This record gives sequence, structure tokens and C-alpha cells, in this order.
Amino acid sequence: MRKLILLHLCILFISLNLKGNFYLGDSLIESSKDYDLLLDSIKKMKSLRDSSYTISTKYGKKIIELAKESLDPNVIGLAEKEQGNSYMYQGLFDSALYHYNKAIPEFKKAKQNLDVGKVFNNMAIVYRRTNKAELALETYLEAKEIYESINFEKGIASIQFNIGCIYHDFADYKKAEEYYLVALSLLEKLDYGSRLARVNMNLGVLYLEQEQFEKALVFLHKADTLNEEYGTPKQKATILLNLGQVAFHKNNYTKALTYYKECEDVRLKMDDVWGLPKSYKWLAQCLIEMERFDEAIVNLQKGEKICLEYNLDDDLLDLYRIKTELYEKINDPIKALFYYKKTTFLHDSLNSGSRTKRLAELEFTHNLKLKEKELAIKNIDLSRKNILLLSLICFIILATAFILFYLRSRSYRNKLQTLSLEQKIRLSQMNPHFLFNSLTVIQDSILSNENDKAFNYLSKLSGLVRGVLENSTHEYITVRKELDILAAYVELQNLRFGNGISYRFDIDSEIDLDEIRIPPMLAQPIVENALIHGELRSNPDAEIKICLLKNKESNSIDFTVEDNGIGILKAQNQNNVHKSMATEILKDRVRIYNYYSKNDLSIVVTDLKTLNKDLHGTRVCFSIPLSSN
Repeated sequence: MRKLILLHLCILFISLNLKGNFYLGDSLIESSKDYDLLLDSIKKMKSLRDSSYTISTKYGKKIIELAKESLDPNVIGLAEKEQGNSYMYQGLFDSALYHYNKAIPEFKKAKQNLDVGKVFNNMAIVYRRTNKAELALETYLEAKEIYESINFEKGIASIQFNIGCIYHDFADYKKAEEYYLVALSLLEKLDYGSRLARVNMNLGVLYLEQEQFEKALVFLHKADTLNEEYGTPKQKATILLNLGQVAFHKNNYTKALTYYKECEDVRLKMDDVWGLPKSYKWLAQCLIEMERFDEAIVNLQKGEKICLEYNLDDDLLDLYRIKTELYEKINDPIKALFYYKKTTFLHDSLNSGSRTKRLAELEFTHNLKLKEKELAIKNIDLSRKNILLLSLICFIILATAFILFYLRSRSYRNKLQTLSLEQKIRLSQMNPHFLFNSLTVIQDSILSNENDKAFNYLSKLSGLVRGVLENSTHEYITVRKELDILAAYVELQNLRFGNGISYRFDIDSEIDLDEIRIPPMLAQPIVENALIHGELRSNPDAEIKICLLKNKESNSIDFTVEDNGIGILKAQNQNNVHKSMATEILKDRVRIYNYYSKNDLSIVVTDLKTLNKDLHGTRVCFSIPLSSN
């Protein structure tokens, strides 16, 4: 086993250097002990994170595989934890929680209580960034209890600081200041330079938000000095952003703009998707004050693209609000109203805390379908003379039934094989009406000399078609690719009709979007039906909600697609003569999947008005069993 792991590590190192992805300062083959090699490789995951998150996570996947081969729970836990950290800094919080949850049981097996506490601390940071303050506080306290049991003073000081961050988020400045100052005192005694920089920075921000600008500058400059010696590029970027905000609030926009652009440069080099939207937000606000409106719009669009890709709802809400104000200022009431609606919808979505729980309960009731077969033979009173005859009759019946079943099964299997080929062709072709209408829009834009609009539409359409063609060649694709296709499809419809159909993905934190695979194009026909037959394209307040939950009891992923259209019942009553190609594709896909996977995938369609007469729209639910595809 040791020789095998050593060989894997050597091959990994050589291949990575040959590809030129990055340079590892110390060779993986210098040490003679495979355990030490693995630990060194895990440390390199952290160092690579300072240059590129993407490279770090790719490297981390290979290290996790090698760690699992070692069967050492401590090594496996360390690899999973560092991979979780890479995803957290990248802003992929669902993937971060997935790896943290993998790390905790491994550390518990190895009795590494300190590492368990560190993972809890990082999980709490993720919860805080995803607006789950109560869960974050609870997790911080679990970490604090572990730290106190082993007298880990640095950890206790960090928890004091992190709890202060929670109160800071809720603008409870007095409480936040108390926790920050306690953390500052503990860290100064421990001479913990990197964390001292962070506490000073947060104190600077705290006083900035209270408009105590001179006091804020004292702590921010102290943080900058400490960061030069102990800190990281990520922390440097945050300090620059806050120094820019001080200058901005003091109406020194030129100086503020310099700080903001320096911050953007640092974050672009790091591929810091979580921090970049904040840089673009403040750059835009500064440019608006300087009446450089076109540049402001460009920065807002950059930030919006990142927020939509990584589900950064808080930053997206701020960007929509700024866009609304900007278009009001430049006298564009149509766009101002458009982004005001988006701001209102997103604000309401963030405040509907019980929605996910309610959806989970409704899906659970529709998810369980039992099939029962009962064979009962009553009142049979046969003599011994009739037993032989009855046995012979039963044999003939069974033989006949077997032959008929075999012939029918073969015929059905051949039919499904033909249908499967047809499905692949239909999936790769997409809906001809959709393509025809899209090309018509592009043609009209070109004839109207709206070349930018035509190019934008053509670019998005080509991306969607390419994605559909690629996915149609695979039996299974990742959940993230399926969601990307859905988002691209709705965005194209928005570009075509210009009525701002809102869509939102609610995804269970335990679902790894890059690892779990599902059959392609199951949800897209449902969204297509919602847009066409649910008449969402003519609804100014149209919205589509797509929810993914991991069902541990049935080991499956529960999909729910809900819209606020006219509802399935009203759509049927209108006797629309148009035959839905999307519906036919979906039915055939389910039949083929059930036959080859031996599963029972069913589609449950509910008119929301049957649940509550004040509601309108349609909910479609289906469940996909998890398997190693």
C-alpha cells in the first residue's frame, strides 16, 4: 500500500509539472515516507490557494483520492478540510460544506479534537456568509467548547472575534466592539500577527460604519502594517476596499477610486469571486458620484454576472439597488423599474425563511409512491385427484405467461432502444420553434442596426446550443451543468421578451454540484412548459423557483420546479391545440430512465390553486436516486 501511494504521488507531481500548471517548490519524491509526502502535499494545497483557487481545488481532488488509499483518518480529514477551505474562499459554499462534513467524522476517528474545532469554525463562517446567523453562532459555540477543553488560546481568541463579526452583521456595534476588543487583547498577548491584522481591520470597519472616520483610519493603517508582515493577499484586498470607503465617505472620490482599483487588481489575480462583487459595487458608486455613468454600468454588470453564477444574493441585492438608483439618475425609467422589481423580488426571497422547509415537507409527501401486489386464493377445496390436474394447468399457464412476457419484454426493449436513439436526436436538436424564434430575434436586431443586442443574443444562444449538444452525448451530467443550461435558457427568454422573468435556485448544502450526476435535460422541458403554457412570458411578475434537496431516507435528490403562471388546470381548460414537444420528450425520457436504471422515477404535477385558492401557478416534482454514475 505504501509503495502504491508513493508511486501515485510521484506520477502526480511529474504530470503537474509537465503540464506547466504550477511549480511545487519541493519535490514530492524527496521524502522516503509516504505519510510525510501526503502531509506535504496537503500543505501545498494551502499554498496554491494564494495563487489560484481553481488549481488548488483540482490538485486537492487528486490528493483526497491518495489520502483515502492511505486509510489514515487524520490524513483524509486534513485533505477534506483544506479542499473545503479552497471552495469557501472561492465562494462555492455548498461544495465547502460538503467537504467539511466529510472531514469531521475522519478527525473524530483519529481523535483530533483540535481539527474538529477548526472545521466547526470554518463551517460557521460559511453559515454567516449565507445569511444563517443563528446556525453560525451555534457552530461557533461548539468550536469554542472544544477549544476550551484543550486550552487552545488562539482558537478561543478567534471565536471571540468571529462572534463579534455576527453582531457586526446585525449592526449591534456595542456588542461587536466588546467581542473585538476582547479578541484584540488576547491576540496581543499571544503575538498572533495575522489574526491581529484582521481584528484591527474589523475595528476600523466598525468605526467607519459609525462615521468615526479618523478612528477608523488608525485601525485600518495598523491592520495594513501588520498585514504586510503576516497577512495574505485576500486580507490586503479587504483593507484596500475599506480604506477606499473612508476616502469615499470623506468625498475624496479620486483617492477612493485608486484604492478600489488596487483592490480589484488583487482580487482578480486571486480569482476571488466572493470578494470581487464588493469591489465592483464600490467602484460603481464612486464612478456615479464622479458622473462617469457608463463606467459605473460596466462595473455593475461585472458584479451581477459573478453574483448570479455563484448565488451571492446579498451582493446581488446591493447591485440591483444601485442600478435602480443609477437609471433613475440618468432618466431611464424603464430600466429603473425593471431593476426595482428585481430588487423587491430578491429582497422578499431572502426574507422568506420558512420557504425551504415548507417545500421540503411538500416534496416529501409526493416523493413516496408504493407499489403493492396481492395474490389471494380463497375457498379452494380440491381433492387429491384434482391436485395433479391443477398442477398441470398451473404449469401450462405459467409457461404461457413466461413466453408471452419474454416476447413482450423483447419487443418493449427494442422499442425503447429505438426511442432512446430518437431522444438523443431530439435532445441535440432542441425545440425547433425556440431556435426559429431566436434566429428571428437576431435577424430583426440586425435589420434594426441593434448590432450589440444581436451579438449578445447570438453569443448566449450559441453557448446554450453548445451545452445542449455536449450534454446530449452523455447519459449523466453534473448537477451544476444541468442548472447552467436552465439559467441560460431563461436568460435567453428574458432577452427575447424583455419582461424580466425572475428565477432562483434553492440548493441543499449537502449536494455537491460538481460530483453528483443526473440524467440531462429533465428539468428543461418543465421550465419550457411553464414559460409557454403557463403564460409566464406575458406575466410582468413572472418567477420560476427551482429547489434541490437531498433526501437521506430514500438516498435521492428531490427536484421541484414551481412557477406563478396560470396553472395546469386553466391551461388544460383553454384546449390549446398546440402539441407540447417538451412534454413528449419528458415522458419518453422518464420511460427510458425507469427501464434501464430499474428505478421508479415519476413526475408529480400540482396546480397550486388546489393547495390554496389564493395561489396560482404550477409545481412539478420528481426524485432522482443517487448512484455512482
